[in-house]
Amino acid sequence: MFLLNNTNNKNYKKSYPTESDVIFDITEKQLGNIKNAAWNELREGSIVCVVTSTRKVSTFCKVTAIKGLGDKDADGGETFILCGVVIAKLMPESNMGLLLSKFSVKHQYLTNSKFSIGSHVAEMGSDLDALQVKTRHGLKSISELKEIIS
Repeated sequence: MFLLNNTNNKNYKKSYPTESDVIFDITEKQLGNIKNAAWNELREGSIVCVVTSTRKVSTFCKVTAIKGLGDKDADGGETFILCGVVIAKLMPESNMGLLLSKFSVKHQYLTNSKFSIGSHVAEMGSDLDALQVKTRHGLKSISELKEIIS
């Protein structure tokens, strides 16, 4: 499971009007930062949660596509997007810092349970597997969702 940093509240529908179900983007320059190496672990079927400026963990998506846009951004690099569909909600949503503390998450790029500067993609491994989320089939743990999706 991955946490993705959109604390600047980028509007993906507005930014990519011709693409469907965009849930996150990242630039080649951002991928050059070692803090985002976990991007290389993302696959179709990965479970992600995009954290916005509220710093709340609320909506979990299954990645349906990872695309390079073949563009050249202001830095001369390519932009990559993640597309996905909602598969679960945390009810009630939870403050990221409190949630990570509750599950004793230790991550080198989530300093004090917050994204460190330059960090956009954090792989959680099994740290949040016990978290219970609401799906259309009732409450499931992240671990159960991983099994269903794989």
